[in-house]
Amino acid sequence: MEGKDPAKVIKDELSKTLVFYYPLAGRLIEGPNKKLMVNCNSEGIMFIEADANVEVDKLGDSIKSPCPYLEELLYNEPGSDGIIGCPLMLVQVTRFRCGRFAVGFRVNHTIIDAYGLKIFLNALSELIQGALTPSILPVWQRDVLSARSSPYITCTHQEFDEQIESRIAWESIEDKLIQQSFFFGNKEIEAIKK
Repeated sequence: MEGKDPAKVIKDELSKTLVFYYPLAGRLIEGPNKKLMVNCNSEGIMFIEADANVEVDKLGDSIKSPCPYLEELLYNEPGSDGIIGCPLMLVQVTRFRCGRFAVGFRVNHTIIDAYGLKIFLNALSELIQGALTPSILPVWQRDVLSARSSPYITCTHQEFDEQIESRIAWESIEDKLIQQSFFFGNKEIEAIKK
């Protein structure tokens, strides 16, 4: 990145990444029965460039979450944070006086979840590093999740057949069940993985 404007590089590669993730450049509209739909109208995402007259090191640990500078690092453009008719993604690149930079993302959770954003950011990173296409391409075929117009069973699922003995066994232990919550930290997760 030395000698390059990070905002320009990220903006250029975002535009290439959005070719694959084209619904993010659209807007949500309300269809029949208040169903949300994406209008793939290519209106684009919101991109903001900012300059901070400070060095990152001067901010210290305050740049970590919860960050008191969040509004400066991810500006909330008035009217951009709604659901219907608003940009589905906002990206801000903030350049610091020392030459370092910060990138902030805000997405509409209706269109993309945390895992989807991770895949999108990986794709963006790959394109910034010179790839021509992301290693994982998005799939936009929502129709594969639609139910058949005349649902029918394609195979027998014996595990769902009612077993009288198991129902009786369940009823006998039902009053002995205890509900409890557990916290799994890194140590516990590693033990489970092993």
